[in-house]
Amino acid sequence: MTMTSISDETYADLIHEDLAHLIHPQYYAPDHQQPVIFDHGEGVWLTDLQGRRYIDALSSLWNVAVGHGRAELADAAAEQMRKVAFTNNYTGFSNVPAIRLAGKVIDLAYDNMEGVFFTNSGSESNEGAFKAARFYWNLQGRPTKTKLIARERAYHGGTLATMSMTGLPVFWKYFGPLVPEIVHTKQPDNLECDCEPNTDGECAHWLEAAILREGPDTVAAFIAEPVKGAGGVWTPAPGYFEQIREICSKYEVLFIADEVITGFGRTGHMFALERWGVQPDILSIAKAITSGYVPLGAFIVSKPIQEALHNVPPDARFMHAYTNSAHPTASAVGLRNLQIFEDEHLVENAAAMGERFGDALRDAIGSSAHVTNLRHLGLIAGFTLSQDAKGTPYAASDGMGGKVAKHLREQGEVITRFVGDNLVFAPPLIIKPAEVDHIAESVGRAVRDVTGA
Repeated sequence: MTMTSISDETYADLIHEDLAHLIHPQYYAPDHQQPVIFDHGEGVWLTDLQGRRYIDALSSLWNVAVGHGRAELADAAAEQMRKVAFTNNYTGFSNVPAIRLAGKVIDLAYDNMEGVFFTNSGSESNEGAFKAARFYWNLQGRPTKTKLIARERAYHGGTLATMSMTGLPVFWKYFGPLVPEIVHTKQPDNLECDCEPNTDGECAHWLEAAILREGPDTVAAFIAEPVKGAGGVWTPAPGYFEQIREICSKYEVLFIADEVITGFGRTGHMFALERWGVQPDILSIAKAITSGYVPLGAFIVSKPIQEALHNVPPDARFMHAYTNSAHPTASAVGLRNLQIFEDEHLVENAAAMGERFGDALRDAIGSSAHVTNLRHLGLIAGFTLSQDAKGTPYAASDGMGGKVAKHLREQGEVITRFVGDNLVFAPPLIIKPAEVDHIAESVGRAVRDVTGA
């Protein structure tokens, strides 16, 4: 294990240089005056430059599925880099790792999936999925089908289009106007339905109402995360995605499953919609495909879409591209990473440890009057902090989510994220029972210390 040794002066210099030059994602300078500067990791643990250790309870950013310090992935990257720096992967060229990874992903994905376009991130995957949907409908002679419907509280990325897909207004402010042909579901007026709502109050019929509001002949696709991850870990009601599939099929709307977070075992299934026997038309992935060791993502299309791409007229070339698409090093790491999934039975471990984590959280905080709406699905979990058992929200100025997350970091040595007054968790899939229990016990202490009960 690497040992950390750094002087106070050097540490202060690094913070000064960070503040002076490095613009961080979701940047807000007042919250970044004393950043944790990480040095190395091992398994589910991270160590900062001052030698303090933390359990990585969010897999860093939902992505380090196989844990930190995996020499196998470093070796796979180094071996491929020694062969070639990069190859042109535009039409007419290819490379062995990308070919093999595409085949592996198709083997693991839903049975109706056929073609893989590699990207560098989840944002690029969702952007490409939307473009692929529009492209497909144009090939079908239906050029008016251009709109995309997304959901409230959803998060789909940081490009202009994927920011517009994101149903969290905090991401829109100062970046508008939004892309005009991306709209969101909302509770329809006077809608009577007998479906069970999701943990955030949405039901499948909101989608049908949105399609009818916009006009089915104008809607290309609907995008949804099986679990709304970055928006606060909101889980679906029984039957929700079966109804979503039926509605999309009824109105000829492509269903894009954003499994950037839930893909590759997070929910105890290789892909989350397997739990409900549902297949999307387009699948977006990233994060755990390489466990974050190098950037890689993809959107995956169904057989009808792939067939359409294989039979385009000369003037309909699929003019979508990234320089680093199908990068040989990223692909080699992805292949080795997925081999670790199989060798160590990580999907099965996620299912088992997810059940343990859910039980442990209920034991630790389930009786608190300040915790409501505790939810989990596999090894992803979240809960809401409230003033009382009735769910009365805290004032935004109280910043209770941030206070609990900070207390966890400082006292419980656990790193995670918060969304308003929602705490979210998604530890690496390699986590062991004692580490699961450590997180839950630390969460219980943090909630009691901060709320006073």
